[in-house]
Amino acid sequence: MTYITREDVLSTLVDMKSFYQELKHVFQNAGMNIEDNLGRRNILMSQVQEEFLARALSKRYENVIADGSPGKADIFIADHDREIECKLTTVNKSGAISLQSDYETLKQKGSLDYVYFVASPDFESFAVLYFQGLTVDDFRPLSSGSRGKVAMKKHEGMKKVDVLWGGVQKKNDLELEKLTALFEKEAERHRVNMHRVSALKKDITQKISTRKHPSGREMSDRDLMSANAQFEKIFARQDRERSRHSKKVSGLLDRKTYWLSQPGKYSFLLEKMSHSAVG
Repeated sequence: MTYITREDVLSTLVDMKSFYQELKHVFQNAGMNIEDNLGRRNILMSQVQEEFLARALSKRYENVIADGSPGKADIFIADHDREIECKLTTVNKSGAISLQSDYETLKQKGSLDYVYFVASPDFESFAVLYFQGLTVDDFRPLSSGSRGKVAMKKHEGMKKVDVLWGGVQKKNDLELEKLTALFEKEAERHRVNMHRVSALKKDITQKISTRKHPSGREMSDRDLMSANAQFEKIFARQDRERSRHSKKVSGLLDRKTYWLSQPGKYSFLLEKMSHSAVG
């Protein structure tokens, strides 16, 4: 069962964006830019996220609690005895998105649902990912200096995701699609070149076997020597083409093996609110 729907997300985002615009004005009036520090911006908006999502869920469930205090779930749907942890994050400077959790909370609970809101720096576009039943095995080990936070192993966690807003692309699949196109392009290039070589071989072979030019004129000994030299060059060209093709295909196969063996690598596509909110 999916406890959060796209409609719940839309309602939440509309309210969050309205609140954010007011918060931006508060900062501007004080001579500050809330987007100068996106980490702190997201901390301020986290409680807002939890509250507005809980309000949206309350339209469909009788008893929804947004607490978030230590030891309590961010959102608790009492109707289904379901705890949901809410997270708000933004793409970091390197372009990556880290989906984190508090290690001790997850360890104590054993299994938890998470909803991650990924916001653009300007808070105009979002991806919303709902994960059900995540465990410590879906996250990287706790490391020193991490302040109790662990990052999701996306190749594990994405097996449990329901994308409610925006989109997700698996880089492995995109790279394999590119390689398929490159294989086809190389096969066609090789076919065309080998066809040209074959036509040249046929032409020279006919000249040598008949000792005549295409016009019918007899070939001199000098012409014959020249034709034999051309024939050797064509064979060398054929060998070079086969070697080049083999090397190219081998390189593509290595790349294919790499992407088939790699854990899933993912990128997130953010969706502007206006596209759906207007309708």
